[in-house]
Amino acid sequence: MAAAAPHLCCFLAEWYRPEMTRPAVEDLLGELDAATASMAAEGKSVQLLLTLAVPTDEVLYGVFTADTPEVVSEVCARAGIPVARLSTDVDARLSSW
Repeated sequence: MAAAAPHLCCFLAEWYRPEMTRPAVEDLLGELDAATASMAAEGKSVQLLLTLAVPTDEVLYGVFTADTPEVVSEVCARAGIPVARLSTDVDARLSSW
């Protein structure tokens, strides 16, 4: 019997950004994806699962899986968008469509 995969925690990152145009959000997501890939290549367990932009509230949310909140904070810092708020112990469920 194969060993169970390690349990990764989910974290909700929040960024408050006045420039919530589609191109600006796409640029931010590109930076987050690159930083996540870089850290994963270094052996860190981290993945960006979902992002949600709410332009009227000038907020961008990201749901990550990672070993620790520090890993998520480091991804965001490397991407050039330090997290404004990071919630731990988040339950995330994506429905199959």
